[in-house]
Amino acid sequence: MVLAGAAFGASNVAVRMAALDMHPFVIVFFRSIIGVLLLLHVFLAKDFNWHPGPRLKLHVFRGIMQTTALLCLYTAITVTPIATVIALAFITPLFTAGGAIAFMGEPSKLNRWGAVLLGLVGALIIIRPGFITVSFGVMLVISYAIQQAASNLTAKKLIQHEPVSIVVAWMTLLSTPLTLIPALFVWSWPDVWGWYLVSINAVCSTIAHLATTQAYKMSDITLADPLIFFRLIAGAIFGYIFFSEVPDIWVWAGSTVIILAATLLSRDNKLGTN
Repeated sequence: MVLAGAAFGASNVAVRMAALDMHPFVIVFFRSIIGVLLLLHVFLAKDFNWHPGPRLKLHVFRGIMQTTALLCLYTAITVTPIATVIALAFITPLFTAGGAIAFMGEPSKLNRWGAVLLGLVGALIIIRPGFITVSFGVMLVISYAIQQAASNLTAKKLIQHEPVSIVVAWMTLLSTPLTLIPALFVWSWPDVWGWYLVSINAVCSTIAHLATTQAYKMSDITLADPLIFFRLIAGAIFGYIFFSEVPDIWVWAGSTVIILAATLLSRDNKLGTN
């Protein structure tokens, strides 16, 4: 999950830079199609399951959730400071944990729900509704978090029956035609620099998804997801180096509360499995 956090941070930088010349929807499409090429060896393997049966519905659902989540996230990155996007995206593990408890039978305890609520308080500190105008970018990140949580829960269900590489490959394959539809309305071809950036984005995103899905296979979601907090550190560093963005005190304060909540979830889960 630490590797995934660093990879996601690098991916966000590539998206912001590429968006100077391309619409975010086009970047999402190229990220998907390059991801298919990166996973070509998985599709060509003899053990790749082209007929998943009833699980095909889960793959399709995850593909839709991942597509809409990325469209929201990539658009948000172009209009909102990277550190703020990443900080708000930390509520994703809280939505995921709540869903895992509610729908997947992971242990339901009062302190776990308390940690989820604490994390939402952290998000409110960053957003500060009533004190500042809740921006379009903030709304997009929240939408991303909800849809990404749904994708994560579906992945957790799928890896009970299929290898990590196949689960990620199906998601990438299905998201490619889905991302093409909105991209066609704002289409433009990248130049050489643009190809470099979308390639970096695709490589980093693929690494991040493989690392995340592998982490889910190795542990409960409520243990794995909180460790993604490393993404904030990477995002703050990248944002400062490439865009001279300095997160304000509210971003750090809210992030601290969210990380505390995620850590409590992780610690509670770890103690419960000993």
